[in-house]
Amino acid sequence: MHPWFALLLCLLCAGCGAAGGGRPLPASLEQGVPLYLVNHGLHVGLVVPAAGLERRLPGLEEYFPGALLYEVGWGDRVFYQTEGAGSGLALRALLWPTASVVHLVPLSGPVERYFTELERVELRVSPAGLERLLDRVAASFARNGEGRPRYAGAGLYGNGGFFESGERYHLFYTCNTWVARRLGDAGVPMRPALALTAGGLMRQAGAAAATYRCCVASGV
Repeated sequence: MHPWFALLLCLLCAGCGAAGGGRPLPASLEQGVPLYLVNHGLHVGLVVPAAGLERRLPGLEEYFPGALLYEVGWGDRVFYQTEGAGSGLALRALLWPTASVVHLVPLSGPVERYFTELERVELRVSPAGLERLLDRVAASFARNGEGRPRYAGAGLYGNGGFFESGERYHLFYTCNTWVARRLGDAGVPMRPALALTAGGLMRQAGAAAATYRCCVASGV
């Protein structure tokens, strides 16, 4: 086993039954609200209930009528919105803080219907944890004078769209560490420093999901 992965498992097992900030996870799988991660290779999308995000972002439903779920991504504005962006733009995004955007893709059915060929992880969080996560996701959006999210262009696939973000992208705050931090907001034990890559994030989330199921099954 790779030493970094072994260390990660130890950290996660040490936090069994506790959330990212010491908050409790749901006591049973039935009490948990599902969240999903989708691995796109370079970045990971976070799938959340549409209604909760729309309550926090007035006017969002006008862009995506009928959405049941949203796949959410976040990243450097220029790199994310440039088709076929190369290493030069990637290096620029990492070396100093840059403007960012949120990418939303509406889903009207189960996650597996839309991402059949991509790696996915299902996580369970408490209702209170989901509310904290949605609060932080909504806080990433820049707003206009009416409090509505600022549309920044058509998305990369599906009927998605980009929206301006008020956060800054940099070496220690990337697309994948952003997702890891949002999971931590929900109570999932995550280490953003070990989630710099999509693979690192998915391994960590998968281990967290397995550890949680183990803890629930054993009554810990």
